[in-house]
Amino acid sequence: MNQIFFLFLMVVMFMLGIPVVISLGLTSVLMMYVRGGIKWATIVQQMIGGLNTFTLLAVPMFLLAGKLMNSSGTTDRLFDFAKKLVGWLPGGLAHVNIVSSIIFAGMSGTAVSDASGLGIIEIRAMNQAGFDKEFSASVTAASSTVGPIIPPSLPLVVYGTISGASVGALFMAGILPGILMAVTMMAVAFLYAVIKHYPREAFPSLKEIGIAFKEGFLPLMAPVIILVGIYTGVYTPTESAAIVVFYSLILGVFVYRELTLKDLYGILVDSVMDASTIGILVGAATLFGMCMVRALIPQTILGLVTESVTGKVQLLLIVNVFLLVVGMFMETTSAITILTPILIPLLTAFDVNLVQFGIIMVLNLMIGVLSPPFGLVLFVTSRIGEVPVQRLAKALLPWIAALLVALALITFIPEISLIIPRALGLSV
Repeated sequence: MNQIFFLFLMVVMFMLGIPVVISLGLTSVLMMYVRGGIKWATIVQQMIGGLNTFTLLAVPMFLLAGKLMNSSGTTDRLFDFAKKLVGWLPGGLAHVNIVSSIIFAGMSGTAVSDASGLGIIEIRAMNQAGFDKEFSASVTAASSTVGPIIPPSLPLVVYGTISGASVGALFMAGILPGILMAVTMMAVAFLYAVIKHYPREAFPSLKEIGIAFKEGFLPLMAPVIILVGIYTGVYTPTESAAIVVFYSLILGVFVYRELTLKDLYGILVDSVMDASTIGILVGAATLFGMCMVRALIPQTILGLVTESVTGKVQLLLIVNVFLLVVGMFMETTSAITILTPILIPLLTAFDVNLVQFGIIMVLNLMIGVLSPPFGLVLFVTSRIGEVPVQRLAKALLPWIAALLVALALITFIPEISLIIPRALGLSV
């Protein structure tokens, strides 16, 4: 049971408010000390080795691409296009909000980018149209969770790097689950619109749709560039990230002419800071993973679980509940880097597909970012929507219920995640 003590120690440090990186590092050093002494060269080698991965280059690239898109007027054009597509449905702008998130998901890869970028436009438009503030903010927060599921996805890049699952397969596996999430949320929006008599937009003419499509065509090509390139094998997911950055830069500087050198400097600084945070987390998690393996912690947990769990369904139920709770208290990247090495032996023992589980894990954690006490998207949307956190958390309950329905279907119907990557011949 000495092994479990180290996990307990790490949890205590989290609860005391000690930063995740320091908690991981201290726990790792203590495990090394107990097992034969601290080897500083090993610590450095493991942390640098964890970052010395070609796949992780996609992280700063997708961060940069999302920030460039947010600052170049691209989000306005995408919102206008989505308005013409679905704005005529009951509760029109709520559906526009969700569809805009699907489109923007193909560029940003993070929920916070969606909530903070598109969210400002969406909430302002909905409030002006007569929607309740709580409803406008809650649908914006909920729809942003699609971002890390539909490709590209920063959490899936991190998960693929740590688990060894194909990032290309993970990207393709997220398409149908992301659409399923959107459908369940649009059902909630429809019910709200019927009950509260929310307004809808006028049915657009073909000319209006054509104009909106023309304005949004170039931004819409960003996810197409990513998916087609990966599918055809022209470039890897990491290389596609660099191509989208270049594409976003051309749109912002030369096509729309809304990005200045001063803007670019600020965007680059923000991207470097965000990428550095993720990088140091991955490095610390790699060291922690190595120490766990040497201390036989995964094997110990596997033995404890297999004594009480009788099958895959029971395991997935337990893991889902566990991840939902973790997502309420821990940032997404931190949770993935810490928990993936612990869960992989369990998943392998019960024959759970690692690609499917990547989608399950990220969706669980996305539900967590909507939930108090530490849901990041909850706080971001509360600020930009000017709605108290308590009221927003209550307004989010129907949306969380819809996402839980999607989670259950994705968990127990593996083909929702796996049919596209298998059809494309990707490794699953």
